[in-house]
Amino acid sequence: MKLYLPLVLAVFVALSFAQEPEQNKSTGKKEIGLGARLAVGYGMIWGLKDDWSIDEDDENPGGLDLEAGVMGRYVVTPIVHFTPELLFHYGKPKHDNKYGKYEFSFMNVEIPLLVRAYASPKFYGYIGPQLGFNIHNDVSLKAKYADKTGSNPTGYTKFGKKVDQAVFGFGIAAGVGYYLMDKLSLDFRTYMGLTEQYPDTKGSLVDLKGAKLLSFAIGANYWIF
Repeated sequence: MKLYLPLVLAVFVALSFAQEPEQNKSTGKKEIGLGARLAVGYGMIWGLKDDWSIDEDDENPGGLDLEAGVMGRYVVTPIVHFTPELLFHYGKPKHDNKYGKYEFSFMNVEIPLLVRAYASPKFYGYIGPQLGFNIHNDVSLKAKYADKTGSNPTGYTKFGKKVDQAVFGFGIAAGVGYYLMDKLSLDFRTYMGLTEQYPDTKGSLVDLKGAKLLSFAIGANYWIF
């Protein structure tokens, strides 16, 4: 995987400079393109056991997601485009129960390798694998109540040990989009993680085994050229 990804990116860059951009007759898009993406959505942790926390009735943590980055385009055929992206993804899934507030904040660098297919010049769908690299994470419990001795005051409380997110993640991204203008489109995207977010939680107060990331987002995409 470490050798495959740089090879794919190198080929993409080489193709970008190997020829002058040409106008595609079907979609009206140049064969080589560069754009920007901004998205907001809802992310949640799925795959947890029913009794993952202290409270057996806990639901899956969820919260606001933000994505921003750049995207490329290479026209493979008139209706099929390869559109890889490089994104910064911030998320903060959380959940409240009678004991306190669980928070799972993270910042990932993500690389969706998407294949886009056009049903018409304005409407398209896409799907592809997504690679993720965690650059920051923090898992915590903010307790609601202090105990009678005062030894556990309300405020920031660790889970019993530091819980680290996996450095590398992998999943599938898919979505549909529609062009509002020649260069501007909106899309709806879902991402399902296939690898565990927190592979080592032994010694923690909560059992995060099986935790994976699931997100839904509405994004705005703008082609610079």
